[in-house]
Amino acid sequence: MNASASADVPWYYSSKLSLVEGVPDHYLALAAPFAAYWLLSLFFHYLDTRDWKVLEQYRIHESAEVASRNRVSRTAVVWTVIFQQVIQTALGIFWLSEGHHRVPDHTARVADIARRLALVAGASEHVHPILPRLAYYIYWWAIPLIQFMVAIFAIDTWQYFLHRWMHVNKFMYRHFHSWHHRLHVPYAFGALYNHPFEGFLLDSLGTVIAESLSGMSTRQAALLFSIATFKTVDDHCGYRFAFDPLQMFSQNNADYHDIHHQQIGIKSNFAQPFFIHWDTLLGTQMTRQEMERRKQNNRAKTE
Repeated sequence: MNASASADVPWYYSSKLSLVEGVPDHYLALAAPFAAYWLLSLFFHYLDTRDWKVLEQYRIHESAEVASRNRVSRTAVVWTVIFQQVIQTALGIFWLSEGHHRVPDHTARVADIARRLALVAGASEHVHPILPRLAYYIYWWAIPLIQFMVAIFAIDTWQYFLHRWMHVNKFMYRHFHSWHHRLHVPYAFGALYNHPFEGFLLDSLGTVIAESLSGMSTRQAALLFSIATFKTVDDHCGYRFAFDPLQMFSQNNADYHDIHHQQIGIKSNFAQPFFIHWDTLLGTQMTRQEMERRKQNNRAKTE
């Protein structure tokens, strides 16, 4: 029985060959992160242009600092980001294909898991009626969740060590990563303001590796890439909102990453975009309190 014939599927599943009518899923996987980037960026840009007193308590830096401390114009940032996204899209078209998403026989796969469970249990799945149900939850929930966690871990690991290396290696920093640090006061649509080579190495290649290692489907990849894009934009937004879900589920948030963009914290907080376990384990984590304490110590030494 194929997917379209099976009614026993979870709420999130669609048996349609394309989630969006007339748009193949591999194109959707390329378009979704692009849309996510600019939709959330424009939302934060709108907030940046509002002179609302209520926003001042949430801004990490005063609005005037964006113009006074950043060393690249907003126009240059926009065009660089668009150029990078064009490159990413072209690479994505090469990587993804129509055959990348084939509708499998889900019922047969669930039955196969049930048979394997029965072998482990040493009995037929008919003797243990719970086994088919357990196989269902393994196939539709446990495996996708594990795939997401593997992909997230792969992205975090790739970006942490590559990002840290770009700071340690003077050639890599001077010629490539220093572009991103022209923004001492990050803002949302500057999240992907990188040298194109860094964009390919850090972002594009990292997501390809994560998708390959996790064995995700095209639809899963579209969701993961969109979430990662939302998270990256939010980490550069310049606001510490207590009610922002993207800033609540992980310590790796806008305030955490802002420290990395300051001169005193530039050799700390390399983790991105999801969790901070590598910073914690390898001793490269810096808190806002520690940064302020170091600033005070530096001022005291110069007085």
